[in-house]
Amino acid sequence: MADNEKPAGDHWIWLFLIVLGVILISSRGDGLFGGSGIRFGSPSREGTVEEELRSAPSPAPSPTPPAPAPLPTPIVPISPGQLNLLSSGGTRLELEREHIQISAPNLNKIKVVITGLILKNRNNETIEVGRDEFGSAIFLNPGERAVIATGESPRGFNFKVNKCSGYLAQNKTYYPDLPFSCPRLDELAKFKNLKEKCQIFVERIAYCTSPTINFSSGIDDECSQFVAEHANYTGCVKDFKNDADFDQKEWRIFMGRESEFWSNRHDSVRIFDQAGNLISEVSY
Repeated sequence: MADNEKPAGDHWIWLFLIVLGVILISSRGDGLFGGSGIRFGSPSREGTVEEELRSAPSPAPSPTPPAPAPLPTPIVPISPGQLNLLSSGGTRLELEREHIQISAPNLNKIKVVITGLILKNRNNETIEVGRDEFGSAIFLNPGERAVIATGESPRGFNFKVNKCSGYLAQNKTYYPDLPFSCPRLDELAKFKNLKEKCQIFVERIAYCTSPTINFSSGIDDECSQFVAEHANYTGCVKDFKNDADFDQKEWRIFMGRESEFWSNRHDSVRIFDQAGNLISEVSY
């Protein structure tokens, strides 16, 4: 009986041959797993992870959100006298300084919407007053005025002047000049907690100026941080935006033209309301 027993190694040889045959048949795709789409060793019915990523359809592109609908401009006829065209001397200047000014008299009973006003010159060319930085219509309260410049806005948008606007003129030029009387840093409650040396440094900072701080400034880190946080436009707005007099009575509006709109010698400045009615005219 011992003579009929096969060595144990023969069993392993036969097992190896069987497994090898299965692999060969499966790799051709026409054997045991033919037509099923399953690959030997696949973790799923769709192939290996790499194959799934290659064969998966590309995700559909996200739909482009629709552009916000433009806000309607109020079409309200402006009564005579509700808007005044001030001196047209700014029309005789080069592009960077060319401007006109309009004002709403103190006697007005309501605010006057100026977004949508049409300005027309002697050649019947027109430009239209736009919106503020948030896309809202611009209006003048009684006693307010608007400086309407022909060129580009140094800030990139129209804005209302506030008590911190002087900081904006530190590195950019505005014409007419922006008010240069920003709130003093020594008005802040935190100022009283600063060391005497820091207080002296802060008191010497010019209005509407962000000073350069370096080793020679002679102030400590606490003082440097105070100045960096508050002696600039962003910090000023944060500190004083809730003041009753924060907003001033002036708008700066820019038409964004690359060439002059008004003649330097003789021209006519005509302003039409949103309904197309002539409301003011000056010739020079």
